[in-house]
Amino acid sequence: MKASKVKHKVSQLQRMYKGKKLSFDLAIQRKGNIWDVKRQSMFIHSVLAGYPIPNLFATKDENVFYLLDGKQRLSSIFAYLNDEFALSFTQTPKPNVNDIDVEGLTFKQLPKEFQQRIQEYQFEIDVVEEITQSEIEDIFCRLNNGVPLRPIETTRAMLGKSALEFVESLAKVPFFTDKVNLSKAARNHFVDQELVLQILALLNDPLTGFSKKEMKEFVEKLRDDHQRDRFKSQFNNVCFYLNEAFPSEKEKLLRKVHIPMLFKLTLDMQHRGIEIPAEMFGEWARGFLNAPPEAYVEAYSSGSAKKENVQKRLRIMTEEFEKHFNVKVRDEVPNAGDEVAVSVETVQEQGE
Repeated sequence: MKASKVKHKVSQLQRMYKGKKLSFDLAIQRKGNIWDVKRQSMFIHSVLAGYPIPNLFATKDENVFYLLDGKQRLSSIFAYLNDEFALSFTQTPKPNVNDIDVEGLTFKQLPKEFQQRIQEYQFEIDVVEEITQSEIEDIFCRLNNGVPLRPIETTRAMLGKSALEFVESLAKVPFFTDKVNLSKAARNHFVDQELVLQILALLNDPLTGFSKKEMKEFVEKLRDDHQRDRFKSQFNNVCFYLNEAFPSEKEKLLRKVHIPMLFKLTLDMQHRGIEIPAEMFGEWARGFLNAPPEAYVEAYSSGSAKKENVQKRLRIMTEEFEKHFNVKVRDEVPNAGDEVAVSVETVQEQGE
C-alpha cells in the first residue's frame, strides 16, 4: 500500500468530477444523496464559516480518484454549486456568516465573496494506491468507526463493475421499484440488490441457500458475462407477470423473505407452460402470504438464509400452489419441443 496527501480546491474537484477523473462509483461505497437539505446546509455553512472539516479519503487507479470517504460532503457541495437547493437551517439562532443571513439562498444568490470562498475551499485528500480489495474493505470499515461491512457491501465489491451494473439494472425493474415492500432506508443499504442476487442464485441453482459462502460462490459465476443474458430474460419475464399479479403499489405482503420463492415458483410455472392468469395467481399468493402454514413461518423466523430454510419455504409454497391449482410444477422441466401449454380451464377440469 502506498499513501500520500494532495490538496484540491472545490472548483478543481468539480472539474475532475465532470471529466471523470473523480468518481463516487467505488462498489464498496454506500449510496449517495443520503443527507437531507438541513444537513447539506450545515455542511455548506461549515465551509463558509471556516469550521474544521475532515479530510477526504480516496484510492487512485490510472489517474482516477475513487472516493472512499467524503462522498456526502462532495455531492452536497456540487449540488449547491449547481443551485439544486437553498440553505435551510433548523437551529436557533440561525447560523450566519460574518453577521450576514444566508438562509434561503442558493449558490447564485450568495454574495460574490461567499461564492468565491466555496469555490476556492481546499480539501485535503488522503490517497492510497497499490491496494488490494481486502485492504479497501478494511480501510472502509475503519473510516466508518469500525462498523463492519454488511455481506451485501462485501458482495458488491466482489462483483466487479459490469456485473454490479447488471444487478443494479435488475433492481430498477418496475416490479422491484414499485411493488416490493422495501423501505427507502433498506434500498439505501442495497437490500434490493441483495434480493436480486438471492433470486438469481436460486434461479441458477434451485437447491441453494443464501449463506455468505453460497452467495460468494454464485457471485463468481455472475462475473462471467455469458451467464447474464439467460438470467436477464428469466428475471424480466417473471417480473412482468408478478407486476400484473400484484397491481397495488408497495404490497405490504411482498417482503424480502418471500420474493425469491415467488420468483422460482413463477419461473417453474412458466417453464411447464402452465397458464394461470396473473390476477388469479396474485389472489392465491396474497391468501398464502397473509396466512402461511406454521412450518413456512418457522422457516423464515430464524436463520432465513440457511439452505434448509430456503428450501423448506420453497417446497411449502410450491406444494400449496400445486394443491390449490391441481398442477405439478416441480417435476423435471420437459424439453422445449415437448412443452404443452396448460390453461387454467384445463387445470380446473382435471380437478373435477
